[in-house]
Amino acid sequence: MISEIEKNFYRITLRMPYRLRHVHAYLLAHGKELALFDTGLNTPGAYETLDKDLTGAGLSINNIRHIFLTHVHTDHCSMAGLLQKKSGAKIYLSQAAFEEYQHFRQTDPAVKQLKKFYSRQGMSPHQIDLVIEEYEDIRGIIAEFNADNFLQNYESREFGDWKFEVIFTPGHAAGHVCFFFRAKGFLLAGDHILPYIAPILSPDIFDDHFRPLKTYLDSLSAIEKLPAATIYPGHGNAFVDMMERIEDIRSHHEKRKRVIFELVGKEPKTAYAIADETSRSVTDDFDKFMALNETMAYLKELKAEGVICENTAGKVLVYTRA
Repeated sequence: MISEIEKNFYRITLRMPYRLRHVHAYLLAHGKELALFDTGLNTPGAYETLDKDLTGAGLSINNIRHIFLTHVHTDHCSMAGLLQKKSGAKIYLSQAAFEEYQHFRQTDPAVKQLKKFYSRQGMSPHQIDLVIEEYEDIRGIIAEFNADNFLQNYESREFGDWKFEVIFTPGHAAGHVCFFFRAKGFLLAGDHILPYIAPILSPDIFDDHFRPLKTYLDSLSAIEKLPAATIYPGHGNAFVDMMERIEDIRSHHEKRKRVIFELVGKEPKTAYAIADETSRSVTDDFDKFMALNETMAYLKELKAEGVICENTAGKVLVYTRA
């Protein structure tokens, strides 16, 4: 479904078979030329749906000249290669996002590191194999693309009469960026700030020093300073109360961090064991995996605050109160 928000500015909503059910891409038009912000998920029929939507609005995939990616999660980037091949569009993203994409494409090293990383968190080989199976399915739908230019933090870009700024907002993904249209007062937020849920936070399996929660909260502070009147997210409805939403998300993470702290005691526990206590009613294996990732994000902050200790017991990491 495509809707014109204002003249030459469109929101494209594409279905996806995940809990959020849909993802938004955004489109700018200048004459016949188009600039696309994110692409949607490369599931069967998605390309044809996008083509039909654009044709119905008097536009054409062939006229996409630029594709700007907020990050390289599959629901936001996996059609980029198909669109680049069809239209010759140039693709722009942060260097950190492109490095994450390259890790994802290099199957054997990524799988080897994934096994090593999650076995240290207390996951069994069987559980890790289930994650790898999901990982392979996801990897397989990303159409390969070439990056034409790396975005720089706070740089300004132009497309016809449209001007926007690139704002680095890592946290949900290492290379996440938002696009701020100062003259219009709106922010294309990707998954950095959503209207109904707090964006998922995950560790970087290639960088053990990465602190997803701290990084994410720092990025919230970066957009808090922007005079943004309307937020256009990657999922959910546009909203105007950015400051209230930021405070809600901060409060959510503080409460969740306290929950995780309460589950750490004198007896050593793995991250997986702690996560299992928070998700016993969850039956889906991938949702349990997401709960583990979230738990690790909070454990890293509690460790940095000095209130818990991380030690090695055999081949796994365990946590106790400090």
